Amino acid sequence: MRIAIDAMGGDHAPEEIVRGAIEGARLASDATVLLVGDEKRIEPLLADRPANVEIRHASQVVAMDEDPARGLRGKPDSSIRVSLGLVKKGEADAVISAGNTGALVGGATVPLLGLGSLEGVKRPGIAVPVPTDDGICALMDAGANKSCKPIHLLQYAVMGSVYIRYLRPDLPNPRVALLNIGEERTKGNELVRETYEAFEKSGLNFVGNIEPHKMFGGKADVVVTDGFTGNLVLKTCEGTNQFLMKLLSGVLKSLPEAQKAVTGALEKLDFSEYGGAPLLGVRGVVIKAHGRSKARAIANAIRVTAEFVRGELNRHIVEGLKKLSWWGRFSDWFRKPADSLENP
Repeated sequence: MRIAIDAMGGDHAPEEIVRGAIEGARLASDATVLLVGDEKRIEPLLADRPANVEIRHASQVVAMDEDPARGLRGKPDSSIRVSLGLVKKGEADAVISAGNTGALVGGATVPLLGLGSLEGVKRPGIAVPVPTDDGICALMDAGANKSCKPIHLLQYAVMGSVYIRYLRPDLPNPRVALLNIGEERTKGNELVRETYEAFEKSGLNFVGNIEPHKMFGGKADVVVTDGFTGNLVLKTCEGTNQFLMKLLSGVLKSLPEAQKAVTGALEKLDFSEYGGAPLLGVRGVVIKAHGRSKARAIANAIRVTAEFVRGELNRHIVEGLKKLSWWGRFSDWFRKPADSLENP
């Protein structure tokens, strides 16, 4: 397998990205890691690289704060676009980037430039691992599709269920919940209420609505929402984690034993443990690593990505969508043909 790494993307590129790629290449010895970026900046960082690390030169970079569409169009030799191009041409099986999220998602999904969707997928979505009392759950979508319809959320439930089984093989039949402002089926906006009905008829292990604060209690393995809401939840969680760590760091300096215990607990919230978030539903494997990723996160992203490729993640997603209950897929098509399923 071949995994392309956007070596120029992220707050700590290329030094930390390259260091993580070297570490990840050792963890996934059956993978060839392709570092995509400015060869003159990458080469000096590869003194101790293993044999399965190579460079693919790209002369341009889409900046973290750059307009994604403008960056993709105006920089055809950017590290993000070249990395995605390797997957599109079949020269790589996966791409990992800690760079501009909009450019990565747009570059993977837009017509002509993009990788194309898997069979049956209406809209790709980002799945994010979230720590809970029961381990982790998958939150989907976390920002790829802000304007959803019931069919999109239904497919996110299927794709999220496939994804979480890779992270937690102990879950043969993941519990799926719909993120809402209350647990009652009548709560929420029209999208959520219609989606609730579709989930009930889908054949999925649907456990009903879940409120955001209860997501961390381990009541569900897959939590489904639209990309706008999911992104807000994700960024709120990140901000809360940073605030807590900052708040506690000063208090615990004089308490070494307590500091060790609290630090260990907070590591569960560390994004670097999980490597990154996959954009599910596209051809190839696309992983969005956090913009602040350092070597450890990139190495873990490579390890997890290799597992996805070996385990044929996309094939299982396609099979899962085909198994989706016929009535669950098309029930509201008959009731409201101008909405939801007919016009994805």
